[in-house]
This record gives sequence, structure tokens and C-alpha cells, in this order.
Amino acid sequence: MSTRIPIVIVGGGLNGLTAAALLAHQGIGCMVVERHADTSIQYKFAGISPRSMEIFRGLGLETEIRAKRTGDQQGGGIARARNLADPDIRWGGPAWPDASPYSPTQPATCDQHVLEPILRHCAERLGADIRFGTEFSSLEQDAAVVRAVIRDRETGEEETVVADYLIAADGANGTLRESLGIGRNGPGVLQHWMNIIFDTDLSPEIGGRPLTSCFVSDLNATVTPRPGGRWLLALQYFPARGERPEDFDRDRCRDLVEQAAGRSGVKAELVDARSWEMAAFVADRFRAGRCFLIGDAAHLMPPTGAFGGNSGIHDAHNLAWKLAMVVRGEADPSLLDSYDAERRPVIAATLAQALARLQQWFKDPAGRLPPAVAIVDDYDVVFGQRYDSGALVPEAARNRPFEPVAELAGVPGSRAPHLILEREGKKLSTLDLFGSDFVLLAGDARWRAAADRLREDGGVPLSCHVLGSSGDLDASGGGWSRAYGVGDGGAVLVRPDGFVAWRAPGAETDFEGRLVQALDEIGVRVGHHDGACQ
Repeated sequence: MSTRIPIVIVGGGLNGLTAAALLAHQGIGCMVVERHADTSIQYKFAGISPRSMEIFRGLGLETEIRAKRTGDQQGGGIARARNLADPDIRWGGPAWPDASPYSPTQPATCDQHVLEPILRHCAERLGADIRFGTEFSSLEQDAAVVRAVIRDRETGEEETVVADYLIAADGANGTLRESLGIGRNGPGVLQHWMNIIFDTDLSPEIGGRPLTSCFVSDLNATVTPRPGGRWLLALQYFPARGERPEDFDRDRCRDLVEQAAGRSGVKAELVDARSWEMAAFVADRFRAGRCFLIGDAAHLMPPTGAFGGNSGIHDAHNLAWKLAMVVRGEADPSLLDSYDAERRPVIAATLAQALARLQQWFKDPAGRLPPAVAIVDDYDVVFGQRYDSGALVPEAARNRPFEPVAELAGVPGSRAPHLILEREGKKLSTLDLFGSDFVLLAGDARWRAAADRLREDGGVPLSCHVLGSSGDLDASGGGWSRAYGVGDGGAVLVRPDGFVAWRAPGAETDFEGRLVQALDEIGVRVGHHDGACQ
């Protein structure tokens, strides 16, 4: 049996399901192949950065995610103590500070086992074909298509999926990266950890304060409360000392929970215990022919900074709109080269930030870690990612992967700044304008006339908003042109992922010609096009 579909995604975890939802939101047919019978039960990811929440907000999921939140990244505190009964508790700040100066949304706590079903249902509702309990068997690709053989794990029935492109989202232990001949580099495996999930009667407050997480020095471990009396205990183990994952049986896990609590007799019913490796790798390239790596298949980083899972979400966001435009015939296939050109340098810099934070408390006697870089603010890493080359018309290169978030000024290759606008008496963010098409923000109505002609006659997925008293959006209180680094008659072209692609500092004599030139340089086709199979 054979199935034809534009995109096949191998891996139905956080990043694969995010990619599926984003592609389906763009109207692109896709299939997710996942060997497990259902979504994750582990707390492998919880802290959704405000940048990731912007992406989920664009999918219409913000309200649902917050309704099902499993903690509080801003209201609860991060603590350090010998154990939970220690009277000498040291408190740090919240996991994420207030993001309102930079974003229309805030961070959220939603554990992976809760978030993945939300993403799955979103993707299915939009038309994605989600196949759990289905194993990826083999792959062939040529200049025209990808052929993936998949197998139903219950019936054993095999099926060949013929797709335009494949996304490898099969995680750290997947096989696709190696089968594609892509190596990786980095310090490697740094530590071995166990995640112990248990039900308990411990209070999610200590010292009268709500707890986000607590580092307990008696065990060199972290304990994290979850709703409904469920907790996570994460601690390091040492294979070099003969310790093995199978040593963590029910009795030992109960003893460890009591040590973390600082008292005996606490309720500790084991739900799950699973090992994982803290590692640091980046794939040598994120593309091989018609196949693309995202998330843990492309990079692994320690959890310090909470950058790993969020970076995978950003990978999917960067790639999905490009695949959609190429599949629809709106862009040249060379646009897809920009995925590796943009994401890999930023990922390498993000990994360096995670490692620098790790080195603040992790001793490295083997000398495996590179020299620590200067630590930049978390929100500079989250919001300030900068692409110097790719699907953009570059200005002067700054050769730094992160811009201070407070200084974002509409430079091509950076995230478009957040400003509060008003339309028909209702407030909205500039970021709410982006998501499906290219968007031109302009201070002169002649830009809109040019954009409308390119959309209607040239088939370009482009919309335009004129900001000002004579436009469709009122930005009088926000100084949009100053925030985006252009004059009152200038324009800024923003990609579907909310990154600036090009800007014109002032009014032009040939509005349409300047737009066509910029779109051509990015790889967008102007004129008749025929989409591929959907």
C-alpha cells in the first residue's frame, strides 16, 4: 500500500507534533509517524518560554494551555535546601520574569504529558494524519521525493509513504540522523540522570511559599511538585561507580523520596522511573537532501536555562512556513537552504549559553566542557536570536547570535519587536499580525497598493498594514517607525515566523519594484506558480 502526502514527520513528541500543527495551520498535508502507542507520560519538558507561547498563541492554543497549566513559572519560587524539611531555605527568583515589556504573552508551565495531547488534537483538527503505534522502517530519497516505509506495530502491516519532504523529529535516541549520514559534535554525554515520578501527600509549599522547584543538596537532586499530588524527583547516578538504572526499584525510590522530604513516613507511590542522559551535541548539518532535523534529533543541550525543548519548538516554527511555501510553489526550493543557515549557528550559541549556566555549579574534572562564554540574559536568548544570513536581505552583519531584547529595532534577521496597536477600538500586538503570510508594515498607503498588486497579480502570500492615523492600525502611542528603525514613509517586511526579512528606511519612487527585488532575494516567487501535491 502506498500513500502520497507533502510532508512526513518521523517522531510524535513535542517537536514533531508542533511541526504537524504548524504545517496543518498552513494548510499543508502531513503525516506523523510515532512508534509509541500514545503521547509521553514523562515530565521531560515543562517550562514554555514566552517566545514559544507566542508560537502557540498563533495556533490559537494559549487559552487551552493556560487552562491546563501544571505549575507557575512566575508565581512560585525556586528554592535550595538540604531537604524539604530544612528550616534554612534559600529562595531564588521566579523561573521566568515578567515578559510584558517584550511580548503579548507570558511564559507557562505545562508538562509535556499535558502539552503533547493539546498539540496532537490541534494538528488533527487542522487535518494532520497522526499515526501512533506506527514504526518507521526505512527511507529512500531522490531528487523528486522521499519514500518512507512504515509499519503498524499491532498488525505488522507495512505502508510506503511518498512525500515531498521528511522531518526527522525522532529525538535523541532516534536513528534517522545517522542513517542520513549526518554526524554531530560537542562535549557529549555529561551526566546520567533518573526521573522518578511519584504520588505523594507532600505540600507544594515550603515555608509558606508556593514552590516551583527545590534543589535538595542531601541528594544533589531536584524535586518539583505537579498538580494532583504528583511530584518529580530528578537525580544523578554514576555508571562509573557501578550504578545502573535497574537499581532504582520501588523500595529504593521510596527511600530517595523520604530523603528528599527530610522525614520518614511520607506517601510515595511510584508512577514511573526512567533514565536519561544530560548531553551536549549539535548535528553537523540540519539537512540532508529532502530531509530536515529538528529538536533533539538536531541538537541536545543540558536543561540549564530551559532552552532545549523551546529551541525545538523554534526549529519547527522556522521550518514549517518555508516548507509550506515551497510545497505550494510560492517559493523556490532554495529557500529551504536557509533553515540550516539560520538555525544551526543560533543553536550552537544557545548550547554555549546552557553550558555556561551548567558550569556555574557543575565541576568538570575531565575537562570536557569548552571555556564558558559570557552569560547573557535569558530573555536575550529567548527573544533576541539573530540570523545574519538566510531568508532575509541582510544589513550590516553584527556577528553576534543574540541581540539585547530591549534593543530589538527591526533589523533583518531579528524577531519583529512587540508593540501595542489598536484596530477598531481593540488592542492587539504587532506579533498578532504574523503567522501565515508575509506581512508588510508601512507608513505610506502606496506600499499597500504595491503589496495588493503583488498578492492579486503575482500570487505572493503578502498582506500589508498601514500604521498611523490614516491607516488600518493606530500606532500613535507606540512609535512604530522608531521601534522598527524606519522613517514615517518606510516599510518593514516580516516573515510568517515573525522575523524581519527586509526593510526600506523611507518612501520610494518604485514601491512595487523594491518589494519584488526583496522578495526575489529571499526566494519568494512573484508570478504564476503551480503548487505541489497536497
